[in-house]
Amino acid sequence: MDTILGVSKLSSKFQVTIPKDVREILKVSPGDRIVFIHEEGKIIIKKA
Repeated sequence: MDTILGVSKLSSKFQVTIPKDVREILKVSPGDRIVFIHEEGKIIIKKA
């Protein structure tokens, strides 16, 4: 079963804030790159 880690609102510039729990799990910091992967109807976010 999927676990919801947070919810973000899309800004007028199509930007989202990554929730703190997700940032901590991915160990990302400002300036890091992330990738978006489309897989079986889902979008996967990974640290690049």
